[in-house]
Amino acid sequence: MLNDLHEKGVKDINHAIDKSFLAKRTSIQWHPLIRAGWIGSLAVYIMHLESSNSLHYYLAPTMKKMLLGCAVPLLFIAVIMVWHALFGRNEFDCGCEHPPPSSGIFRSSMVYGLIALPLLLGFLLPDQALGSSMASQKGMSLTYAPPEIRRKEPLPDAAAKLSVQDYTVTQGTKQKNDKLSEVSASVQFVPPDEYSREFAELAEKLYVEPVIQVYPEIFSETLGAIDMFQRQFTGKEIMLTGFVYRDDDMQHSSHFALGRFLVMCCPADAAPFGVMIHIPDANKFEKDSWVQIRGTIGSAQIDGKDMMEIQATSVTPINQPASPYIYTSADSVKAYDKIVSK
Repeated sequence: MLNDLHEKGVKDINHAIDKSFLAKRTSIQWHPLIRAGWIGSLAVYIMHLESSNSLHYYLAPTMKKMLLGCAVPLLFIAVIMVWHALFGRNEFDCGCEHPPPSSGIFRSSMVYGLIALPLLLGFLLPDQALGSSMASQKGMSLTYAPPEIRRKEPLPDAAAKLSVQDYTVTQGTKQKNDKLSEVSASVQFVPPDEYSREFAELAEKLYVEPVIQVYPEIFSETLGAIDMFQRQFTGKEIMLTGFVYRDDDMQHSSHFALGRFLVMCCPADAAPFGVMIHIPDANKFEKDSWVQIRGTIGSAQIDGKDMMEIQATSVTPINQPASPYIYTSADSVKAYDKIVSK
C-alpha cells in the first residue's frame, strides 16, 4: 500500500514538474517571437522608407548610410530570435538575471503594444515634410547671422587688420575669376572676422550674377552672405523657393515669410529659416503652399530690427520639391562653384 502511494506521489510530482516546464517553455517562446517580429518590422520599415524615397523626411543625407547599414543586422537578429523561439530549449533564459516577464498576457501585450505603436504609426501615416505648424512652435528665424557680424559697413580698421595673407576678399579673388573683374572697386566684401570669410567670398561671387539664384544645396549660406552685406546687395535681383509661412504679427495683406527647414541630423533638430516677402495681395497665397519668388533685395524694420526683405515681382506656385529640407555645406564657396559649373 505504501509503495503504491509512493509511486503515485512520484508520478504526480513529475507530472506537475512537466506541466510547469511546458508552461514556462511556452512563455519563453512567445516573448522572443514577439520581439523578433518587432525588430524585423523595424528593418522592413527602414527599407520601405528607402524604396519609397521618403527617408529624407526623417534623416539628413549624412546619416542615411548608417541607418541603411542597420537593416541587415536587424534582420539577422530577428531570424536568430525566431529560431530560438521555435526550436530552442532554454537558451533564451541565459541565467543573467534578465528573464522574460512573468506578468499576464494583458500586461505583456500592453508593454509590447506601446513599443510597437510608433512603428505602426510609421507604416500607416503619410510621410510629409514639416511646415508652418512646427515653424510657429520653434519660431521662424528671419535673420542668418549674429548682430555683431551683420554690419552694413566694414569696421574702420577692418582692412588694416587684414594682412597680405589675409587679403580682402575682393582683391584676393579677382585674380582667380575673370567674372569677378566686373565688380566695382567701390563694392567690397570685407569679412568682419575670420569666421565670416567664407560668407564674404561667397557674397562676391553672388554679386556679379544678374539674378542671384538661391540653390537648395547652399540655401542658408547664400541668404547668410546676403544678410551680412545687405547694403551692397540692396536692389539686386534674386530668385528662391520655399513654403509660405504666416504668423499673427505679419500684415497678411502685403507680407508673408518664405520658409525652409534647416536640418542638421533629423527633424528633431530642424530649425525654420525664412525671409520676409513683400507683395500686394499676399494673403491669396495659401499657408504651407510652395512658391518660387523673384524680386529685388531690400530691407525693412521688423520688431525694431533691420532685416532683409524681398520686394517680389512674381510669385509662382510650384510643387513641393523631392527634398524639402536644406542642409549645411562644409564649404559653400566650393559647392557654389560646382553647381554653376554644371
